[in-house]
Amino acid sequence: MHKKKAISILALGLSLALLGQLSPVFGVSAAPVAAAEQAVKSVSTYGIQLGMSAAQVEQKLGKPARKDPSHTGVEWWIYNKDLNNYIQVGIQNSKVVTLFTNGAKINIGGITIGSTTKALQEAWGAPQNTLAITPSLRIQDNTLKHPTYLQNNQVITFSIDQLGGNKVAGVRISTPEHFATIAMGLMYPIVYTQLPAQPKLTDAQIKQAAIAYEKENFDLLNVARLRAKLPVLTWDEQVAAVARAHSNDMAQHNYFSHTSPTTGSPFDRLKKAGIRYSYAGENIAYGQLDGIEVHMGWMNSSGHRQNLLNQNFKQLGVGVVIKDGRPFYTQNFVSK
Repeated sequence: MHKKKAISILALGLSLALLGQLSPVFGVSAAPVAAAEQAVKSVSTYGIQLGMSAAQVEQKLGKPARKDPSHTGVEWWIYNKDLNNYIQVGIQNSKVVTLFTNGAKINIGGITIGSTTKALQEAWGAPQNTLAITPSLRIQDNTLKHPTYLQNNQVITFSIDQLGGNKVAGVRISTPEHFATIAMGLMYPIVYTQLPAQPKLTDAQIKQAAIAYEKENFDLLNVARLRAKLPVLTWDEQVAAVARAHSNDMAQHNYFSHTSPTTGSPFDRLKKAGIRYSYAGENIAYGQLDGIEVHMGWMNSSGHRQNLLNQNFKQLGVGVVIKDGRPFYTQNFVSK
């Protein structure tokens, strides 16, 4: 173990502006803001549109590699065999209610992966700072940093790689009803008169959703590394157990830090687990909706991004724990 190298990675990790939730704005009824008319009439990607049946999705894309549960009421069908064309399709009541992709073949009204925010604004217009999603919910602070558009009863949210040149890095498409259930986790301040009902899940279901977010976050990191021409990482369950334990420690003891009052530093935790490494690093976050959003958030934080795209790392373990509907995330990187 080359301790000197490991400490340099930790010092970088601890210097990060750690991610956390934005406080929602709770308000009274407000008049809906009309959505700007867009040139695009219908939105689909990889042949998938909202409202399709599960059978139609399978006809278009084949059987998914996984069917992941979530804590938002959808089952994510994961297509990850070709990371360059990664897509998640969210099924609820046997219909598509949401999807996410950062696949290389997407074209949403002329916008592709790598399109600039300038091109996005030219094609779609400037995002409305305050945007009514449903009659009882509107989002605020809607800007080109994380823009959402409402068009033909479809909510289109673009993920922007701000540190990679303000370029489009993915797109999430949702029904207004589903978007209303996830808006707070997307970190928008919201004004609402009535929140949509949230799914009632057992502890076991919540745990399974957390494990699903770990896998999705791992997939998305490897998409980013592939496009940066870096070796993809391999999943390490021993390392994931360390990450999971730290997320649980933060959730149970109500703190947010790389350093635990009881287990010490990330390196202390790895050493205690018997993991020998030449390089190691850690990212943590709290409150982001799912594995997608926390990945995009980390990519837009310079210190976290350096861990994500560090050529020295070889293995990754992700640990997610959901408490009161809000996830705690830990990523542990190592080179054994």
